[in-house]
Amino acid sequence: MGKMNIVLVGITILAFVAAGAYLSLGYNGNAAMSTHYMADGEWTNEICSGCHFNVYEGVQHSYHVDTDISRWSPYENFDVGVEGKDAWAEECGQCHPGGGPLLEYGVSIDCMVCHEQNGLYDFEARSEMIKAGNFENANFAAYAEAKVAAQQHLFFVSTYVLDVLTPSPLLLVVHDTVNGAPSDDSCAKTCHLEDVPKRAVMWGSEDYAEYDVHAEVHCVECHETLHHQIGRGNITDTPNTPENSYDDTMRSCDDGHCHQGISHGPIVDAHLEKIACEACHIPMLPGGELVGGAPLKAFSWENGIREESIQTSDFKPTLAWTNGASGYELPHVDGRNDTNVSLTPFNVITATWWDVGTDADVAADPNGSVSIGKAISPSHVKAADANGDGSVTIEEMQSFDDNGDSSPDYPNAVLRNVDLYYQVSHNIVSTEVGMAKPLKCENCHGSTSDFNWTFIGYDSDPAETDPPTNFSEKVIIVKVPGAKPVEVEREPAF
Repeated sequence: MGKMNIVLVGITILAFVAAGAYLSLGYNGNAAMSTHYMADGEWTNEICSGCHFNVYEGVQHSYHVDTDISRWSPYENFDVGVEGKDAWAEECGQCHPGGGPLLEYGVSIDCMVCHEQNGLYDFEARSEMIKAGNFENANFAAYAEAKVAAQQHLFFVSTYVLDVLTPSPLLLVVHDTVNGAPSDDSCAKTCHLEDVPKRAVMWGSEDYAEYDVHAEVHCVECHETLHHQIGRGNITDTPNTPENSYDDTMRSCDDGHCHQGISHGPIVDAHLEKIACEACHIPMLPGGELVGGAPLKAFSWENGIREESIQTSDFKPTLAWTNGASGYELPHVDGRNDTNVSLTPFNVITATWWDVGTDADVAADPNGSVSIGKAISPSHVKAADANGDGSVTIEEMQSFDDNGDSSPDYPNAVLRNVDLYYQVSHNIVSTEVGMAKPLKCENCHGSTSDFNWTFIGYDSDPAETDPPTNFSEKVIIVKVPGAKPVEVEREPAF
């Protein structure tokens, strides 16, 4: 056989081998368009941009990546000015997708944190590396399982074949199967398990479908996304960052995609001018230990460590007025006469922390002010415990001298006890799904109700009659135009 024939046979064999590799990996018609191989366990701008043109720049400026690490909240009570960037990277970087402030530590944006849909991405392994300060290997650690899968499925014919397909000694396939948007697991069972203590969400649980009528609806169908900015509501505990907050951009219940035209009768429909749908459709929240934690009643930093009390049993959310415009303030609510407010459900958590006491509003009313003020770092609070009994007093805090200059650092220190309002918008019930049926007239009005009208600014029930009306006799008939809403198809990732 001549040299030319040998070469042609060799090329033919290589083509069949490559085709076999593709077939063994379950590639479909999209394979020709996007190879979706990843070399060396790292998904970088250079690798992605071959198909996803100019995507990296958009991701870098998304609010998930471009994080303001100086922003303070009582929940985390982390002061980067005191604790330092390294502590922030190890603590908060565990959920951060890379890039942004983590670039300084060599952690680039890892697209697969959100987009991997084959169940091969080890989010926990990556988090553990970051927690240990091993930033260099963090993104690589997430692909240990993927490497095993690659070794089991790919054909390693010869060094020549490897050199043709990739300069890497190992091929990995970890891209999503259909170029899809982030999977629900990527959102709900990783970073957003942090929402469980605040909002009692059940999305991390295997039986989530028993708690939320929207359990089968993909996250991005409501949290619509543009240029990697994830659509979100305008809620009081995510303070605005005007340059990239993307607040108030998610789909509403009654927009043109889902429940437009639904009617509960003229009386109830009139209520919807002032009452959010969630007010009636989240009648109960789960208590006790859930996947991701337990819903909180209170947390305290009084002694420099976080101490919590939890909702041990199922509980009702608190209804309060909000227009969602929080600015850079503590999670709080509005009054019924404020502009554009609606009655909305919240989990109210009492938070305790030390403040330097130099803000005029905080000094005048530590427990009632919604001003951020200036919190004292937990590390300084612990150090202020002069007698080491584990309990920090006002005298110890006001006399604390960290730098030894014989002058107290926080002579005006005050202990704040503030009710924080964490908005809840999941665990939506229907008449067939959920912990309880949606609220009816009698839950708020009439002789059978124990609703606290004074809490939301009324002297008494505005529907009060003499003699009292038994509203349990009132029937709400729901009319849905056309068929049940269909799920919205997810857009491709690029």
